[in-house]
Amino acid sequence: MQTEVKFPCIGKTPAGFPKLHAELLPADLMKLIGYDPRAIQSAPKKGGKDPQNISPEIIDLQRSVQRSIDQSKVDQMVEYLHEAVSNGRFADWAEIDVVTAAKPDSSRYTREFLVTFPNSADYFITDGQHRYCAVLDFARKYPEHASKFTQAIAISVLPNDKLGEWAGQSFHDKNYLHSPVKATKALAADSRDLHNRLAKEVREHEVIRAGGGVNETKDSLAAQAKEFSTHAVLYKFVRGFCEGRRGLEKGNISSPLLTDDSYVSVKENLFEYLEELNNVFPNWTVVPGREEYLFRSSSALQGLGVLGHLLYQKVEDSEVRREMIASIGEKKLDWRRSNVTDWATVIGSIKGDDGNQEVAPASTRQAIDGTTKFLKDRSGLSAFLKGGI
Repeated sequence: MQTEVKFPCIGKTPAGFPKLHAELLPADLMKLIGYDPRAIQSAPKKGGKDPQNISPEIIDLQRSVQRSIDQSKVDQMVEYLHEAVSNGRFADWAEIDVVTAAKPDSSRYTREFLVTFPNSADYFITDGQHRYCAVLDFARKYPEHASKFTQAIAISVLPNDKLGEWAGQSFHDKNYLHSPVKATKALAADSRDLHNRLAKEVREHEVIRAGGGVNETKDSLAAQAKEFSTHAVLYKFVRGFCEGRRGLEKGNISSPLLTDDSYVSVKENLFEYLEELNNVFPNWTVVPGREEYLFRSSSALQGLGVLGHLLYQKVEDSEVRREMIASIGEKKLDWRRSNVTDWATVIGSIKGDDGNQEVAPASTRQAIDGTTKFLKDRSGLSAFLKGGI
């Protein structure tokens, strides 16, 4: 019995072994690989057994070489793919790399552009197991769409006595030596995410432009940078304003408040909020000078985003909102790095000696949540939400 791979491209790796590239329907991909990596991530519980349709060598490789599978990431990928397929939107991701010791039969290649592998072949995924699991789950959850697209796959044919060693090396080369793209660059290329679309519009706001605009290549900036922010940080500010604290987490948001229907009204509120902040932060856009302040740090901008969300969701009176924003402005709150009394345990840590101390802001979850709580308290919003105002 043979498994067919139609219209592959056949090449050769630097080490001299064959490598095939092909496009497979989800059903054909699942038939080829033949197992779900999640079923063999860990050893079976006492009294249990490993699946009998997977070779012990593949199971050992999965447990000793591969990283664990993040199901939440798989779920996000499934919904990303479904939104694209069902709504005619763009979606794509890289090919899945697998290795096998099974020898392909290419005798029909020149006549029929067809290569076959024995059904008994074992395959180990060296790169793309999350993509593969997402294809599996997508086909199970949305079978009506599972024949509308193909998934790219690369199959490396290794010598049998080198499978374990070279499979591990392949995993290393595709992961350890891989250079991840910076968040700012990835977001700059995205056109589907509504939050990112809004962040791109915020970049053109007069306050942001007056503050030096946005850096489109870096993920973080030095305090002395001429730009106001990076796109990655501005994106988080926008997500915080639109969705609250949950917007600062990575990944898709269940039932987001920012939708095609709400986009215009949310944008109007966000732009108004930026103007209000600019009114109470006279040094926000001043260069040089603003490097002495904390309000452009990543934690501060994320905290301000979440604060804005709560102000516009919970405080209906615009005058009360304005007063709360003024309460965290420079006239009421010292935002300078030298203000270690207020900020040291909130947004970062103290650096320098006793005579010249200042706050070094952090971008950790603790710093972001600490800054958000601090701003809620100082603005009077915490008391308002408890019924104290």
